[in-house]
Amino acid sequence: MRVIAGKYKSRAVKAPSNMKIRPTSDKVKGALFNMLEPVMDCTVVDFYSGTGNLGIEALSRGASEVILVDKSSEGLKLISENLQTFGLNPRDLKSGVRVIPHDVSKAFFLLHQEGKKFDILLADPPYEKGVLKRLQHLLVEYPILKEGGIFAVEHGSDDTDLMPDFPYPMVRQKKYGDTYLTLFHYSSPDKKI
Repeated sequence: MRVIAGKYKSRAVKAPSNMKIRPTSDKVKGALFNMLEPVMDCTVVDFYSGTGNLGIEALSRGASEVILVDKSSEGLKLISENLQTFGLNPRDLKSGVRVIPHDVSKAFFLLHQEGKKFDILLADPPYEKGVLKRLQHLLVEYPILKEGGIFAVEHGSDDTDLMPDFPYPMVRQKKYGDTYLTLFHYSSPDKKI
């Protein structure tokens, strides 16, 4: 795995030694960031961060703040090693990076409690049925996406059921083998066009 663009372009991101953590492939990551551009000065949360791959790509492209969320000890170790390789210290408030060592539902809750809102929410969960709907429910319960923001989920082709009445319309969906990239956009229903 490599950083595709920006200040860390072509630098390697350490991959997991086993398949418990499934990092986003460079092809899918490239497609995702092409859909998200521009990322410059955006605030980003990378849920199910695993290696920190997506968050580091966002930082490389100029994101102002990136929060990496993972609960597994292997994932947290990889995130720490990768951040260290890139000279990013989550203890340094100026680094623009933070690690939340909890599961995704707890992270949504904590960020909501802090009153935080983000430009981009990324989620690359384990491929299992129902996870896309669970993420949608979490975002409805804890609305941490800024108006105009994007919620991007990478999910398996057998997990395409959406939550009924999800208030963030789907704006893009692309399939890569057994992987889907689905993007939702938040625009205020009160806003007059």
